[in-house]
Amino acid sequence: MFTGNNVRLRAEKKEDIALLTKIKNEVEVLENLTIYIPYPQGVEAGEYRFNEKIKDKYTKNPAFIIEKHDGTVIGQCGTMHTNWKNSYTIVWIYIGGAENRGCGYGAEALSLLVGYIFKQMNLNRVGLFVFDFNKRAIKSYEKIGFKLEGILRQELYRNGRYNDVYQMSILKSEYFSMSGGESHVL
Repeated sequence: MFTGNNVRLRAEKKEDIALLTKIKNEVEVLENLTIYIPYPQGVEAGEYRFNEKIKDKYTKNPAFIIEKHDGTVIGQCGTMHTNWKNSYTIVWIYIGGAENRGCGYGAEALSLLVGYIFKQMNLNRVGLFVFDFNKRAIKSYEKIGFKLEGILRQELYRNGRYNDVYQMSILKSEYFSMSGGESHVL
C-alpha cells in the first residue's frame, strides 16, 4: 500500500469489481478513458480482466485501487505496455464521482504511481495520453511534472467531432528533481 496525504493505492480485490464497473460506466469516465468507442460494460468484463491479471502474480503491468483514507474507493490507476528493454511504461487513471474530481485526488494518486514506477520498477520514462478536451486532467498531469511531447491531430472522434490526443511524459530525472532528489528506495 502506498499512502499520500488524502489517498492511498492498494491492491485490487475481487470485491472491488462491481464498484469499479459502476465507476467506469459513468459518462465522464467513459468519455475520457479510452480512444475506442465508449460503451458501458458489465461486471463480467471486470471479472475477466481481474482474472487475467491474477494469472501472473508478478505482473509487468500493475494496477491499483485508489481510495480515500476512510476506505472509500474512488478510482483506479495502473500501467500498460511496459517496455523493460527501453525502460518505459504508459500510465492510466480514472476517478469516479463528480464530488471526487477536481479535488487533487487524481494528481496525488498518479504521483504515488509515478514514484512507485521510478523507485520500484526502476523505469526511466512514464508516458500517458490525454484528450484535448480533458482540461482538468491536463492541468493535473502538468502539476505532477508531465510535459507535452506531441499532438496526435484529430486522432479521436468523440461526440460528433474530431479531437486531438496529447502525448505527455515525465522522466525519472525530472521526477526526482521536482520531488527533491531520489529518496531511499523501499
